[in-house]
Amino acid sequence: MKRHPALIPLSHDHHDALVVARGLILGRATAPRSDWPPDRRAQVDRVTAFFSETLRAHFEAEEQSVYPVVAQGVTDGAAMVSDLIAEHEQIRKHVRDLETDPTSALDQRLPALGKLLESHIRTEERVLFEAMQEELGPAELEAVGAALARLPPRGPSCRISSEPV
Repeated sequence: MKRHPALIPLSHDHHDALVVARGLILGRATAPRSDWPPDRRAQVDRVTAFFSETLRAHFEAEEQSVYPVVAQGVTDGAAMVSDLIAEHEQIRKHVRDLETDPTSALDQRLPALGKLLESHIRTEERVLFEAMQEELGPAELEAVGAALARLPPRGPSCRISSEPV
């Protein structure tokens, strides 16, 4: 399904986050020109910077402008939103833990974070956004887009590469 224009900025962030997630899961980049670091400790720095510059504000935008509309206007939206917020909290906790301890068990912790991030994004793109586009009217989707546009701008995207995900 073609993405509604109101949701495209979030989908762009999702693409960047999927590239980060794949790097965390695999421990390396799959694109030849990617600047994803092969060193796990350097990957910690990359993911914490990406969280600080992009994901933190992205999560806040979803929680303020998207999730309330979904909870009220989409079938089973409240349960979906509850699960997605719980995942946001899990991702935040993973990042806080990496900031506190950026060296221990990285071969386990980084792939676990990558898998959680990838699963979360796939759910938002394939379930949440599709349900929004099927069940919300054009005016409601436009209102979500307008609310997102009024939020403070997110930091610069940490594009890793143009690597397909």
